[in-house]
This record gives sequence, structure tokens and C-alpha cells, in this order.
Amino acid sequence: MMARAEPPRLLQVVREPINAGADAAYEEIENEIATACVVLKCPHPHLALETLTSPREIWWLNFFATEEQRLQVTRAYESNRPLMDVLIRNSERKSHCTGPVVDQLWRYRPDLGGTAFADLLGARYAVVSFGEGAIDARGPVFENADGLYFAVQFFRTLADARQHARRGATLLGFHPSWGLPAQDWIDADREFWSVNPAVLERAD
Repeated sequence: MMARAEPPRLLQVVREPINAGADAAYEEIENEIATACVVLKCPHPHLALETLTSPREIWWLNFFATEEQRLQVTRAYESNRPLMDVLIRNSERKSHCTGPVVDQLWRYRPDLGGTAFADLLGARYAVVSFGEGAIDARGPVFENADGLYFAVQFFRTLADARQHARRGATLLGFHPSWGLPAQDWIDADREFWSVNPAVLERAD
């Protein structure tokens, strides 16, 4: 799903905490995966972010318009055997670099928080808040099956992100070399995404 003004109905968030001393090994693996996603035609855009304070975590965000789309994407991955071989092999390698991985699916709650999502275009930073009970947030709010809430806002500059980061929020920076950016993300900030294999391949 391309970024758009309205929030996605489903947000998948995968968090990978990197073990102490494993940064170089993890980065080598993710560089390989990022290239493979382009060469082997990954079926869906996804966003990589990293925490800007210790301990270091890499967050992966997938946006889906509907549950049907999410299932279609899952089937597309499963039917792409060459890509799955790369992902499975590297998932095993990454298991030696990370702590327990958290993979959660969040459903959009239009009755809570803000409704604009266009700030994703041109953004380089994100501020997220999550936990039990209502969240005081200007950005879109999502809820998971356990009744927890997750709010996210996107910002162009680190100064803006810090200004809006309330107590307890997590500050994240986009990692442009990883993930698979949608074309409208690239078009909104081509210089920033120029290091991504999706852009480098088109430049060759």
C-alpha cells in the first residue's frame, strides 16, 4: 500500500532488539535482505526504523488497507520461493543477533487520536507511544488484540520529532538503506532514499 492521507486500517509492527556487539553482523544481513527484496521482487513496501537511544532496536512497519490485502501479500510472499529462501536463511542468521522479536498487528481506531497520515511523505523520523488505556496523541491510534494502543506521528526533522515526543514516547529514525520504500515515499524525498537498493537499481 502506498502512503496516503488516510491511515491504513492495519499496521504490522515488528521489533527486533539487537544484541550487544551484534550490530555489524545484523547490518550485513539486512543489507543482503534489502538487495534481495529488490532483485527478487518483494511484493509489498515496508519501512525500517531504528531507535535513536539505547538499547538499539530495529522496527519494521507494514501498512495494509484491509485484512484481505494483508492475506494477499502473505500469499504473494509464500509463492515467491527464491525470496522466501533468502528470508528464511537470513531469519536464522538474525536469530543469533537479536533478542526476542515482537510481531504485532494493530487495527486503526478512527475514533481516537488524529486522522491525517500524509506526514509519512517526506518524513525521516517517527514518534510512537503505546500501552494500556487511552493515549494522548495527535497522530493516528491503533489497537491490538490485547487491548493495547499504539499511536504514531511522522516528522521531517529531528527537532520537530523531539518537540512532539511526550514523556514515555519512543523516538525513531527512518533507516533509508533498508526496507522497501513505496514509490511515493521516494518521490517525496529522493535524496534521502537514494541509498536504498530500490533506487540504486533504477539508477544503473
